[in-house]
This record gives sequence, C-alpha cells and structure tokens, in this order.
Amino acid sequence: MKREDERAVVRAILRHDFVAFVERCFHTVSPGPSFLPNWHLEAIAYRLDQVVRGEIRRLIITLPPRSLKSICASVAFPAFVLGHNPCARLIAVSYSQDLTSKARAGLPSRDGEPLVSRRLFPRTRLS
Repeated sequence: MKREDERAVVRAILRHDFVAFVERCFHTVSPGPSFLPNWHLEAIAYRLDQVVRGEIRRLIITLPPRSLKSICASVAFPAFVLGHNPCARLIAVSYSQDLTSKARAGLPSRDGEPLVSRRLFPRTRLS
C-alpha cells in the first residue's frame, strides 16, 4: 500500500470513528503521556452520539480525573461535530480556558495541519 493510500485510510477511520479521533486529539494535546484505550471511552462516545442525534439534551460525564473527559467532550467532540456539520451550533464550556482555546483553534497537530482540516472533513472550512 502506498503512503498516500495509508493516509487516506487513516483519514477515513478518523472521520468515522470518534474514539480514534479522540486518540488523535489526545496525542495532539498531550504528546508526552501514553494513550490507554478503555471501555469508558466507548461509553462516552455512545452518549455523545446520543447528544448529536438529539436523544439527550443534557449530559454530565462523571469520571475520575485523568479519564479524558475534557478531551472527549470539550476538545474532540466539538471538532468532530463541526467536521461533520460545519453549520452546527455549539457552546463549548470548560473549567479551563486552555481547552476551549484549543477546540476553537481547530486543534493544530504536530505536523501543522489542523485535525478539522479539508483533507479530513472536505466540507469544512476554518476561518
């Protein structure tokens, strides 16, 4: 498989799998620590998907510290939703200005391309 084909496959996975997108966000926001996938990320993804579909209007995620709640809900989720629906209206609320600033900036990655990019989400334009 050619390198560009591999990148296209990775972009397709990131576009359709929220947990994979969370992992990419984690490596962008916290490049030092290891990402440890666990079932609770699938549970968060399921509930956030229910929010997108309008089945849940209010969601509180109660987990211990360092469980990726903030990255999932305040960083990755707004980016993922806006990637799929650039006209979506979101309010990002966080205890940390740093997290909402990263979400608003489109999460620049280490290679300089934002996670919410035209290559990953072709209909999305960042201004």
